[in-house]
Formats: sequence, C-alpha cells, structure tokens
Amino acid sequence: MNKDPRSYAEAGVDIHKAESFVTRLKVSARRKGHERLWHASGGYASVYPVSENQGVAMTTDGVGTKLLLALEKNNFEGIGIDLVAMCANDLICVGAKPVAFLDYYATGALDDRVSDSLLSGIIKGCDLAGMLLVGGETAELPDLYDHGHFDLAGFAMGTVTRESLITGDGLAKGDILIGVASSGIHSNGLSLARKIIGADNPLRDDLLIPTHIYVAPVVRLFSEYPGTIKALAHITGGGWTNVTRPNDSLGYTIEDHLPVPPALAEIAGSVPAREMYRTFNMGMGLCLMAAPENVETILRVFDQSGFEARPVGEISSGKKAALTVKGAPGAEREFDL
Repeated sequence: MNKDPRSYAEAGVDIHKAESFVTRLKVSARRKGHERLWHASGGYASVYPVSENQGVAMTTDGVGTKLLLALEKNNFEGIGIDLVAMCANDLICVGAKPVAFLDYYATGALDDRVSDSLLSGIIKGCDLAGMLLVGGETAELPDLYDHGHFDLAGFAMGTVTRESLITGDGLAKGDILIGVASSGIHSNGLSLARKIIGADNPLRDDLLIPTHIYVAPVVRLFSEYPGTIKALAHITGGGWTNVTRPNDSLGYTIEDHLPVPPALAEIAGSVPAREMYRTFNMGMGLCLMAAPENVETILRVFDQSGFEARPVGEISSGKKAALTVKGAPGAEREFDL
C-alpha cells in the first residue's frame, strides 16, 4: 500500500492556514502611515516612498525544509544561493532593482565548515543578483537547535521609481504569458518532495539544485527596454497559482509547457496533477506578462542571458483570479487553479 502523502497538506504544510494568518497580521499591524506605501503587483515586496518619485522595495524569505536536505547531503553552498534567489526574484516582480541583502543565521553551535559554506553561497547569490551583502545576524542558540540543525532567513532591498513600479493594472486580455525555465524544484514544496523521493532515489540529489536567479535579464529589460514587461510572477509557494497574483481581476490560460524537471516528474507519479501545479513550479520558475509586440524582445534578452524562455499562454476571458491549465503532463483534461 502506498503511504506517500498525495498533497502538500498531507505532508504537513497548510497553505490556507498560513494565508489566513498573513491576512490577520495585515489587519492587526495596520497603522497610520501604511497608506503611504505604493501599491505594487502581487504583494511580492512592500514599497516605501523616500521621495515623490523614488521608492525602496523590501522583502524577506527563507528556504524551508531544503535545509534538512542540505544537512542530509552535507552540502550547504547551494542553499545560500537559494536564500538570495527567493528574495531577489521577488523584488524584480515589483519593478525594483535589487541592491542590498542581509541574512539571519541561527544554529545551536557554530561549525566553521558549514557556516563558511553557507556564507560562500550567499555571497555568490548576491553577485548573481547584483546585490551587496551589507550585514546580518549570527545567533548561537544551543537550547533551541541541536544535532547540527540551523535556520536561515534573508532580507533584501531594492530601488524603484514611480514610473518603473509594476502594479499589474495595465494587464489586459490578449497579453502574452512568457515562461522562464526553472533549474529544478527551487525552494518550495520540499516537505512533500522529501517524503516521496526517498533517500535511496538518485533524484534526491536533484532537489538541492540551487534556485535560478533571474535578476540580470529582467533588470536589463527594465533599463534598456522600459515598459516591455507589464508584470511578473515568481513561481514560489502555491505553484502556478502565483500567475494570477499580478492582477486577480483577470483570467489566465496556459497551454504550452516548459520541460518538467526529472525530480518533479518523479513526484507527479504519486500526486494528482492539479495538486502538483498548486505546489511546485513544474518547470516554470518565472512568468512574465507582456503585450504581443514585446515578446520577441523579451525572449531575445533571456536567450542572451542563458535562460530558456518561451510563450506559454495568454490572459484570457476566463474566470477571474483563475489559471486554466491545458495539456498538462499527466492530466487527462484541463483544470483551473
């Protein structure tokens, strides 16, 4: 009998409960001054104005239970890159250029080999994202972490002008969705993936492939071809449901698909198709939205940066705040997310 979990919730992660907590947090934290924040697309970062035309975008994230895989495999540099990627890829979704990064590293006892490897990965990630590592905090908490366990969090800042701020308001029916390939599972869904891809499966090593950092081609487009990108969606927690985040008053349709990484294809043998696309990136780490006449420019810039990108769908007249997925590998019929 197959005892593997068939959903993220069965693996112990309740996304809906987390979303409810965030909603309560936003309400309870609301104070005079919040109205000054600029409205940015998708909630990937908060943008605080420092002048009439200049804003500072801020975000924070971690790498989840990918940490446990790093401990298991004794391989730590990659998750330092992941940490930066999760924050930097969020910043570009609001039109910001990433500029500065801080990290929080908490462990029971410092191990120079582990900490130096983590730091090396963080610095490499910052170089790839064009950010400076400007500080951080290292905490030794022996009563909280044992057996070599630790936790990581990243905090990133970017700069954005009022003109370059991405709000998603200009999206319209007929705009094209451009998918950019992921490097693998990235840093979401690991609580489920680790339970399905067991320790003896050679694909387990693939789960540690670092997350792609998409900053360079996107910032180049911001700089050299302003206005070509209408919106971006970083495909993180929630899988392809992130596609609807830039503007939830619209419907979206995807009917072409980037190659599904082998590890995700393996998991798909145990998990229903709709659940796969609500949990994992399924080969698409970033989704850009643009008018048809700008697609060729975007594809050329990504190709020159070494990323695989292709048109995968369009904004449709379908159900609001829903993504219709057609022709999904392993699915007998189309479904809505």
